[in-house]
Amino acid sequence: MNIVLSIEAIRPPLAGIGRYAWELATRLPAQPGITSVRYLSDGFWRELPRIEQGHTQLPVVSARSVQPARPGYKDRLRQQLGRMEAFSRLYGKILPVLTGYQLNRVSSNSLFHSPNYFVPESRLPSLVTIHDLSVYRYPDWHPKSRVVRMRTAIPEAIARADLVITDSLATRLEVLQEFGLKEEQVQAVPLGVDEVFHPYTATDIAPILKEFGLQPDGYSFFVSTIEPRKNLTHLLAAYRGLPQQLRDRWPLVLVGGEGWQSKAIHDEMEKAQREGWLKYLGFVDQQLLPILYAGCRLFTYPSWYEGFGLPIAEAMASGVPVLTSNCSSMPEVAGGAAMLVDPADVESIRNGLRQALEDEDWRATAKARGLQRAAELTWDACVRNTVAAYQLVQSG
Repeated sequence: MNIVLSIEAIRPPLAGIGRYAWELATRLPAQPGITSVRYLSDGFWRELPRIEQGHTQLPVVSARSVQPARPGYKDRLRQQLGRMEAFSRLYGKILPVLTGYQLNRVSSNSLFHSPNYFVPESRLPSLVTIHDLSVYRYPDWHPKSRVVRMRTAIPEAIARADLVITDSLATRLEVLQEFGLKEEQVQAVPLGVDEVFHPYTATDIAPILKEFGLQPDGYSFFVSTIEPRKNLTHLLAAYRGLPQQLRDRWPLVLVGGEGWQSKAIHDEMEKAQREGWLKYLGFVDQQLLPILYAGCRLFTYPSWYEGFGLPIAEAMASGVPVLTSNCSSMPEVAGGAAMLVDPADVESIRNGLRQALEDEDWRATAKARGLQRAAELTWDACVRNTVAAYQLVQSG
């Protein structure tokens, strides 16, 4: 098979859709049955960018590397332009035209796969990955320009695609119901966990954590973009309700860049920092995330909604207990290994936090089950299952 892969989402630092697209782009060429892989970005043929990857060994840490990082100029500009409705609408119209033009020049024995919600009109068989339907379920979580663009792009992509891929069974069900598709038109292919996420000994990671003012098993952890979708308001309220001695012993550490409509959340975070039980590290170097995961007492992720929830799998692979929500795709990803709470109920989150921090029997079981579950979620399996989806389209 000859594959054309859209790689607009591949920009450092890799996260979310960018990570998914990167794993496809780098692993597909070695798969049996794949003859060639070509890459399209913004309607033009591209080479894969050079992106420094994490290593399974301990990183070399400098004073600079533990300081909050900032996105590059190009990333900030792209983000600002994406929030402008006129630019977003124009981009949404031009991208499919340019991409479709290139695809129509490709030999007819090729397949096109878009990992990022859009499919242009072309004569090639096509697949699209729909990661979530948050612009339909919770439009207030996004800039209006994104909602307008995505609510145009997603139905068009689904109508043009020969097969739709989702990251989870939960999202697959949403897509089936929202667009009235047949069962065979949508296939769930779970994401994977990078090999850099694994347990470390306290002795190994203590010197690195010390640079952040932390110690092994000495904090709860959260990592994601700071935005309403992640339910940080309820997490902070629940943590504030814990006994003072628990908050003193295991403060809450947050990592993530500033997201959409996050000012009120940052105000609450600053208040918690003044009270002494929260530490906000900002956007940290990606090579340090595996250490921060592995060193925590508990990973907390009571998000409102996720298409998959990759941080849950990364935390389990790091050998730490996880607390997450009992809705959307999160129980599916956790696979019975996590403490599940009601994200709408602060008391449910608080009670879950207390048990997950103090109950040693539960913690031991959660660690063991989490490692087993994470071992099932590999990028190799994700790519193999994606190739199987390609074969379905080719044979159909």
